[in-house]
Amino acid sequence: MRAKVFALRMGNDYLDDAVLYTTLRDARQAFMQAATELARYGQAIEATIHMADTPDHIVEYPDYTLKLSEHGRVIMDRVY
Repeated sequence: MRAKVFALRMGNDYLDDAVLYTTLRDARQAFMQAATELARYGQAIEATIHMADTPDHIVEYPDYTLKLSEHGRVIMDRVY
């Protein structure tokens, strides 16, 4: 299955509140922007990306976890 929807869930947000993107790159970039802004104020955030064929098929278990490194790069780990 090739995912058509990438749901970005940040912090303690509910999955229903996740923002949908059409590419993994766009979801990662959105996280980077938010995490970089928070890092400027000494705050950190983590996120997950949930991939699905349609928005109705998004499940609770994530496909990726994301966090910002101390050097300002996004660390994106695949969850197996």
